[in-house]
Amino acid sequence: LNYRYVQYHAKRQTKGRKQRTAKMLPRRLPIFFILSVIVVSTSQSWLKPGCHKVGNTRIISIPECVEFRITTNACRGFCEAYAVPSIPFGQAIPGIFKPVKPVVSVGQCCNIMAAEEVQKRVLCMGGMRNITFKSAVSCSCYHCKKD
Repeated sequence: LNYRYVQYHAKRQTKGRKQRTAKMLPRRLPIFFILSVIVVSTSQSWLKPGCHKVGNTRIISIPECVEFRITTNACRGFCEAYAVPSIPFGQAIPGIFKPVKPVVSVGQCCNIMAAEEVQKRVLCMGGMRNITFKSAVSCSCYHCKKD
């Protein structure tokens, strides 16, 4: 008799727990889904077309100084580029017209348009040093530089 009583109440408690969990799941699922989308969309925002400001963490090693980690902003993304056949305007004349190129390429690169300075104090052999790093404030697709 005692065994049946314990078994009955154990089943009853388990059944109630399953029902409560089943009722709570539909309420928690949308919140979980929304938070997941927010986290994924912000961490992968640079995958969208255009040029975007993103955090960039790196480890810096300077001779005779303690190695350190710094986070600054960088620009990352995808900008438009294309190539088209050129239209020949005639023969090249030395000194007057440049020879016609068979293809005209147009491209833009993801560039830092405005930057700010970030100061970092670093312990070195001769004492503390102030090191300056650049950090992106704004980013944009702009003509590619050949430096």
